[in-house]
Amino acid sequence: MSKPPLSSRTVFLLLLGSSLAVSMLPVLWPQLDIAVAAYFLQPAPPVNPAQWKWVELVNEYLPDLFRTVALLCIAAWIVVSLLRRWRRTGIALAFVGISLLLGPGFVTWAVKEHTLRARPFDVVEFGGERQFTPALVQADQCSDNCAFVSGHVACGFFFASLMLLDPRRRGRWIVTGLLAGALVSVARMSVGAHWLSDALWALPITLLTSWGVWTVLTFFYKHGPQTGRD
Repeated sequence: MSKPPLSSRTVFLLLLGSSLAVSMLPVLWPQLDIAVAAYFLQPAPPVNPAQWKWVELVNEYLPDLFRTVALLCIAAWIVVSLLRRWRRTGIALAFVGISLLLGPGFVTWAVKEHTLRARPFDVVEFGGERQFTPALVQADQCSDNCAFVSGHVACGFFFASLMLLDPRRRGRWIVTGLLAGALVSVARMSVGAHWLSDALWALPITLLTSWGVWTVLTFFYKHGPQTGRD
């Protein structure tokens, strides 16, 4: 007798738990952050992604692109809500728009402003003047737009959150999110903008934020006015 498939809730919790466990590795062994940064910031790394065109484009434009998508989704959600139609479309637009503004946007910014962690290219080990601080340790080595956590990488990992919106394709969204997050992580670390832990912690923070948004939206759409139609 075959076992029943795992529920979307279980899969989400497994992904969240796994991401937290992996994110703790550079917390327990801070030398992992130094080692990864040292590879990318050496004078001539064997493989240097910083010179690749797509890395330049990701570093330059990704947050603006996702911010634009978020604002367009919010605007479309408002229109759909005023028309009181297409409830399923409305919740999808709301989820994408609000989750992007909160996760890769506000929440990552708030964590940056709280931790005040210096970026790799700013620390003494790599020619800067700031001190290295392990992840999850509040520092005073940065005054604005600090390292922990990466908003760019959170944008990539956000695709995994779409499993909440489309559970039938949850496997595809998880794989897409992990691959996108990994690629953006390489782009950010290759130019010394982020530590490994900055990238890893972007995943659980994004997942938790998206889960919170999804919980509120589903409650509202379930218990709110039922005058709309699909």
